[in-house]
Amino acid sequence: MTRSLTALILSVSLYSLSAQPASKHDMHFEKLATKWDEAIPLGNGMIGALVWQKGERLHFSLDRADLWDQRPMKGLHRDEFSYQWVYEQVQKKDYQIVQQYFDEPYDREPAPSKIPGGALEFDTKNWGDVLSADLHINKALCEVKWANGTILKTFVHATKPVGWFRFENVAAEFSPHLIAPKYQGEIKVSGDPVGGDDLSRLGYTQGTIEQRDNSITYIQQGWAGFSYTINVRWKRIDKTTVEGVWSISSQQAQKKKINKPATQVTLDAISHAYAVDHTTHIAWWKNFWSRSNIQVPDSIIEKQWYLEQYKFGSASR
Repeated sequence: MTRSLTALILSVSLYSLSAQPASKHDMHFEKLATKWDEAIPLGNGMIGALVWQKGERLHFSLDRADLWDQRPMKGLHRDEFSYQWVYEQVQKKDYQIVQQYFDEPYDREPAPSKIPGGALEFDTKNWGDVLSADLHINKALCEVKWANGTILKTFVHATKPVGWFRFENVAAEFSPHLIAPKYQGEIKVSGDPVGGDDLSRLGYTQGTIEQRDNSITYIQQGWAGFSYTINVRWKRIDKTTVEGVWSISSQQAQKKKINKPATQVTLDAISHAYAVDHTTHIAWWKNFWSRSNIQVPDSIIEKQWYLEQYKFGSASR
């Protein structure tokens, strides 16, 4: 009896130690997506990036969870805003007034609304075709390979507000481009809560982009003193290898707590090697995956379970 119990405990312990996703659970593609909503997702619940191809450039869509225009909306503070009132209108088959009170303000007003961060782009026109694009979910790492031998490894750190990229086999003239959202210009789309409105409806003054040596900073002022900053820094490790780091910081005017500026976050991060943050990043994800696993006969369902767990860890903390 004792031996059987010991064997059972040992087998369970060994099984739990192997509670990590296998390569069969990864996302593998033979090319990069050309649409943002099909991109490879990276994140830590606060900041994130979508990795995809935009024209002849590799594109990182960068975002932060607390980038919001929080201006009050007219007409959203009514006595009718209750479940009971909506229920009564349904019973009377008079739902039009519900849409008038609940939906039309969002068609009419530009905010409150989530606002985008920005983007990083890298010129890939001389690199040839993409050979493979992989998301290794066990370590939350995206790896892309091109025909000319260039390799990208990129991740958003599991606990720090930083994203890293490492390019191997790149030319000497390599440099990223920081792309700002277009907050100024002609309004062509208005009142589309599903597809999105033109950002110019928000009435912001276009932010500033400043480049100094191997650093680019974008600062954007929002509504009522809200602001956010994106900074990217990079350094050449050797003749063919470049490592870089990016961050987004935000600040609410009415809050006394000051978030650490993105420029300082990246400066601290770049002072040590990519490998240092990569090690602590992998350690967090190893612990995350050790908490649960599943084995089912249907390999598609099993893979989907792991991908959903990855989503919880990277976006829905």
